[in-house]
Amino acid sequence: MTAVHDLVVDDAVIVTMNARRDVVHGWIAVDDGAVTAVGSGRAPTARERVDARGGIVHPGFLSTHQHAMDALGRGARDEAPDFFDWLFGTYYGTVLGYGGADAGRAVALTGADLARAGITTVVDCWGVGGVGSRRADACLVASVAAAVRTGLRWIVAPMVSDRLPPGWDALLDHHAVEPADLVAPTDVARRFADAACDLATGRVAVWTSVELPEMASDALLAGLGDVARARSVGFTTHVCASEAGAVDVGGERAVARLDRLGLVRPGTVAAHAVFADASDRELLADRGMGAAHCAAATMLLGGTSSPLGALRDAGVAVGLGLDNATLNATADMGAEMRQALMFDRVAGTGHARATAHEIFAHATIDGARALGREVDLGSIEPGKRADLVLVETGGSHLQPPRDPVLALVWQATRADIRLVLVDGEPVHDRR
Repeated sequence: MTAVHDLVVDDAVIVTMNARRDVVHGWIAVDDGAVTAVGSGRAPTARERVDARGGIVHPGFLSTHQHAMDALGRGARDEAPDFFDWLFGTYYGTVLGYGGADAGRAVALTGADLARAGITTVVDCWGVGGVGSRRADACLVASVAAAVRTGLRWIVAPMVSDRLPPGWDALLDHHAVEPADLVAPTDVARRFADAACDLATGRVAVWTSVELPEMASDALLAGLGDVARARSVGFTTHVCASEAGAVDVGGERAVARLDRLGLVRPGTVAAHAVFADASDRELLADRGMGAAHCAAATMLLGGTSSPLGALRDAGVAVGLGLDNATLNATADMGAEMRQALMFDRVAGTGHARATAHEIFAHATIDGARALGREVDLGSIEPGKRADLVLVETGGSHLQPPRDPVLALVWQATRADIRLVLVDGEPVHDRR
């Protein structure tokens, strides 16, 4: 008897991102939310059929570093004269006033943008301050509930802290921010992170996180490592995002300190790594910690050096991250790929500049590798989850048809995306 599949996507140009980087003109079969076959020729029978009409189908994108809570302050960076005015006046000035409804709305807005952009997995470094307060608890619960409703793969990573970096007391005083809004006692912060893991459900996972390594004591970092191992979850934080942050208070390199405390390992992600040196990159690569490259946000904060090439040269698995909506106001992985390419070409630190094909890999399979999820995400092949994006190619800006990957990187926009599936189920549908 001929098998009847749950779903078949037919008449597609399939950018598989498998090990051979095959591009197949044909069909994809999906059963129980997973890809079960990819082929050319006549498509098999299915209960549901999607006619791609010759469009491009590619794996869902992964944003490996993002802050959904910033969605209500979208584009506000230009209102602040400098970084600390933005950080304390704009960012904290926004999220410290959130209640549950605000947090849920921020996630809903972010999720809608991500789905329209073909981003099916996101690592959300989450925070509203006030860790341990009823307000923070309510915001986290509302955020997870909203993330569930998006249908996306959402990794919520609540950021906790138990100390302020040197010099921040005066900055907080200047901006009328209470230290208690940013830091909590070590045991309170650890319990909050542990309890948050109980909220994981369906496609929503929970990781551990600190806002910055320099905002966390050894005791807190070690405790979060214990939570992550006990709960079998990941860890992420901003790493070497600034020159000052690359070295801890005691003079130890931030990456070496995280490694000493057991947090540099597979399934963990270092966001930014702009000021990582050769020893940092070697540790990340040797231990299997991924990196999230946030090109647009780095440039918008005045960054003049792209770490992408140096991370690639060292063998670090690098994904792309959209980062902060107050900086990078529109969720658009196509735009992020172009920004990453151009930033690398004018300010790259590696031996060779990235190609469009390599950048597309960073947005898909390499992003999955950075998260430790390459077994089930990041490419279209049997056994992987059916996270698929269908891009219409009829627009004049996509003509004439040539290399589909080049078209996706340099020409396509999120307006060209017709259908986005997660586990074979639509999360965005313009059919």
